Amino acid sequence: MRNSILAVMMLLTTVLCKAQGDVDTYLPVTDIKDPNTFAVIIANEHYEFEVPVPYALNDGAVFKRYLEKTLGVPEDNIRFVPDATLNKMRRELRWLSDMVSVSGDQCRVIVYYSGHGMPDEASHNAYLLPVDGYSTDTRSGVSTADFYKLLSNMKTRQTLVFLDACFSGAKREGGMMQAARGVAIKAKAAPVVSSNMVVFSAATGDETAWPLKEKQHGLFTYNILQQLNEHNGCVSLGELSDQVTAEVKSLSMKKNGKMQTPTVTAPNGNNSWRNWMFTNEPAKRYETLPKVQIATRAAEKSADEGEGQTEKKVKKQFSVLRRKNNN
Repeated sequence: MRNSILAVMMLLTTVLCKAQGDVDTYLPVTDIKDPNTFAVIIANEHYEFEVPVPYALNDGAVFKRYLEKTLGVPEDNIRFVPDATLNKMRRELRWLSDMVSVSGDQCRVIVYYSGHGMPDEASHNAYLLPVDGYSTDTRSGVSTADFYKLLSNMKTRQTLVFLDACFSGAKREGGMMQAARGVAIKAKAAPVVSSNMVVFSAATGDETAWPLKEKQHGLFTYNILQQLNEHNGCVSLGELSDQVTAEVKSLSMKKNGKMQTPTVTAPNGNNSWRNWMFTNEPAKRYETLPKVQIATRAAEKSADEGEGQTEKKVKKQFSVLRRKNNN
């Protein structure tokens, strides 16, 4: 009887801690390693020629933390690329292709992207935008059609893609990018993917992929992390899709007054992907970790520019006061 009471108390304590914990810092942790999964995580927040994407770096860094801690993917199997240029994006996708070619067809690939997406105004084709890209020039972006083709050609057991971006020309915090000219554009739907590939996108058509400010994440990414957290990593893609879609639609309407509808692109006529599991072995314990810290040259440059502007304002105010005193 005593052991039963202790077991119930421990379970209640765990549930309470999970309810109170932050998905960034209170994580399910596994001791099992998954050496057959390879991942590329691209988190583009600070753009040279476009407005920033709030919380994109935190999105990517915490997603990486879940791959390592909750799913057991070795750190050497993960490429985390904060504020990626076009060349960096291409290089990491080549690395992924090389790793698959030497690892055999039983490996799994996970690609995560948080940042600006953009549409081609003429063709309505969709592009991922590197931090050195122009939304007015599709040649400076990564075509999603080419991106999907590259991944589809990889001989893997499973390929999972998560895109926390919209392709309407909208900015994450609202408003429009330069190329959109104030009008949301409905990008073409994702092309047919290979039988081993599933693509999760944050929004549909001309919708915006919104942030969740109080959690410092994209709304879409936060709900993915929450599902991994609540299920100790052991969640099927079908359940993930259903829960994330329902939560994102509801929260977006409550907080923004606008619809955001995540979508799934999967092989035609085949729903077996819904039974694919992130992991078959749930994490056995939870750990409290510090907040992730991400330093990039772009972020440091932005901070330096902010300090420079503050210094200029102070000097200007001092100059005005000195002139007044002299008069």
